[in-house]
Amino acid sequence: MANSNTAVKVALVTGGNGGIGFAIAKQLAEQGIRVIITGRDVEKLKHAVNELKQQELNVEGVLLDVTSEQQCQNLIDDIDVNYGCLDILINNAGIAIDQWQSGLTIAKDVVEQTMTTNVYGPLSLMQAALPIMKRQKYGRIVNISSELASFNTMEMGMTLAYRMSKAALNSMTKILALELADYPNIKINAAAPGWVKTALGGEDAPLSPEQGADTPVWLATLDADGPNGGFFRERNPYPW
Repeated sequence: MANSNTAVKVALVTGGNGGIGFAIAKQLAEQGIRVIITGRDVEKLKHAVNELKQQELNVEGVLLDVTSEQQCQNLIDDIDVNYGCLDILINNAGIAIDQWQSGLTIAKDVVEQTMTTNVYGPLSLMQAALPIMKRQKYGRIVNISSELASFNTMEMGMTLAYRMSKAALNSMTKILALELADYPNIKINAAAPGWVKTALGGEDAPLSPEQGADTPVWLATLDADGPNGGFFRERNPYPW
């Protein structure tokens, strides 16, 4: 199988055409992993794939709207047909359209749109991917979360929709990991990349996308004795 120690692993990175997702894809490909990146902007996706291929990395791009359950299922089915496996899933695609808006006045459609992308999209992809991972008895799923979703460190309001969605993503991470107790070599974890210089994080952020990608890549390539069902930042457990 392609998930053996000697064969090439296959990874899917959503939202891999820029920012942290692009850095994750690059670092995985540099480890000899075949990486499929997704995005909604065809030109941006082509540019990202070309940039990585120019570095002789094994990468391809696929247009995907994660809010479409059917598109998610079709993509996973295509990967299974073409490669016979799916070893790594990075749920990185996400939106933050209510930055620093008050939860007292936020429009319900903003909350709904955010949850559809940041929660229902990853759920669709995990539900589609896990039968493959169960069949091969191997898998690594990394859900890109945020320290802003941590109840333990929540000391300010605002940005309700985004933070709600990431808290829900954290909940799914823990619950699905528990449900897969009979498959110890399938590991599902959440990662908080930190404040990263991206379109979302802004230029004042202290971390580069490459630094933000470090923990997700570490979780995506865990050994059999690595952690499961956890929330991590800088490779250390982060409070829920």
